Amino acid sequence: MADYVLVHGGKSNGIVWNKVIPLLEEMGHRVFAPSLASPEGSTLSEHISGVCKSIEENNLDGIILAGHSYASFVITGVADRMPERIKRLIYIDSSVPAPGKSLSEIFADSGIGFEDYGVPQDPPFLEPLDYDEEKLRKIPKTYIQCTQSEFAIVSRPTYEKVVENAERDNWDYFTLDSDHKCMDSHPVELADLLLLKRD
Repeated sequence: MADYVLVHGGKSNGIVWNKVIPLLEEMGHRVFAPSLASPEGSTLSEHISGVCKSIEENNLDGIILAGHSYASFVITGVADRMPERIKRLIYIDSSVPAPGKSLSEIFADSGIGFEDYGVPQDPPFLEPLDYDEEKLRKIPKTYIQCTQSEFAIVSRPTYEKVVENAERDNWDYFTLDSDHKCMDSHPVELADLLLLKRD
């Protein structure tokens, strides 16, 4: 049985996983869904530290670490700090961070600005993430693209890049016929993808 850590994105909290958690638990897994501090008064580094602290306090190991949307930055930072504890990273309808870039810069690289989606310029979204690409490359990773997502302009090119470099960068990948908030609209389908045995 595995330890799952599910990290929410944006301005939501751990409650967003409430439809998915019992589906994983009924299969015998332990599931943790920490709530990140409000983005208005916190930083990306603080979010990463908070998840690391939860992992340490609960003595988790062999973790399947999933991040939705903005949380792609959080789980990447966590894996960079404690790669020995991470069994697999799962990116759900998100960007994949580039070393030294912020989420805002990833959006800009896609030709859009936060204001196009009404996303506030909160500190965590503006903070660049530095991490060791080679360290992350060694960890098995999954990308799940929500094909009906309102953020498809960002997630689609990310998905295409993942597919192109899947073997080199240790990825597998799936599409889900869902909007961005797939854990709410398609919890069973998402749980099935989280439960797939690949390792």
